Amino acid sequence: MSSTTRGAATFVAKAGIATSLAIVGLSTPAHANPANDTPAQTKPAVDLPATVIPDRVMSWNSNGQKLSTPEDIVDHIKRFRPQLVLLQESCRTEVRKAVKFLNQIGFEYEFKLGPGIVNLGCDGWSENGQAIVYAKGTPIQNYLERRYRVDEGPWESRAYTAFTTRLAGRQVRVFNTQLSWGPYHEERGKQVEELASATLRYRTALVAGDLNAQPSDKEMRPLWRAGFSDVDPFCRQRADRRCNWTHVGVHKKFDYILHRGVNSLNCILRTVNEDHRVVITDVTRAQGPRAACSAT
Repeated sequence: MSSTTRGAATFVAKAGIATSLAIVGLSTPAHANPANDTPAQTKPAVDLPATVIPDRVMSWNSNGQKLSTPEDIVDHIKRFRPQLVLLQESCRTEVRKAVKFLNQIGFEYEFKLGPGIVNLGCDGWSENGQAIVYAKGTPIQNYLERRYRVDEGPWESRAYTAFTTRLAGRQVRVFNTQLSWGPYHEERGKQVEELASATLRYRTALVAGDLNAQPSDKEMRPLWRAGFSDVDPFCRQRADRRCNWTHVGVHKKFDYILHRGVNSLNCILRTVNEDHRVVITDVTRAQGPRAACSAT
């Protein structure tokens, strides 16, 4: 979705954002078996804070229809305690505030801000874009930012960030991105080709973010051909009605954590705003079938 259009529409309303969210009750799709919401049974290869679940990864387009929501980011990190958080369409101010507050209450996290574009809906008209939040002690190596060669411009600037970290005892190259929205199929397809090509040199990789495409859309094919699997076992190139939607407003699958060379122990989805669900998984080296998603 266009973050610039959304930011202008929410500029006046954002002052009414609540300072906290009530945790909603559990509800699970009829076809899904509840996923195990416990730490992956792997010995951490790095020294992590005791509050963190090793190898847990969270991805979220954090703004939806409202901007500057550090309380929401804090809420999810406190609840799910991921080692690594990959954010898209996030105000720089909200990321800074969220991490500052987390550290004040005893959760040890650091952050790195990725590429973005000025958005009137963010506090101080700060940039809105990608970011990573990670538990203290998590290695972040060979970090880079890359703008795609094409996008829908001039009000958007699509890009991906990439870095190497250690998950489930392995070196994993992680890619975080948000692709062109809606009718920009051709631009989005070229972006996927560029992204998939960038992953090929890495045997073990994750691709996460808001891809603005459904699994069966033709622009997604380069990622499937590159050997990636989604944490939701029903979301594949062939359309499957059991694939859980992540875009709240239109009940479509746009948000992904894709893996190659490692596996996912579970799939957790949390509905929190009018746009995107939070996606969470525990990375594992164990082979075997992936658990169906649980929704909260």
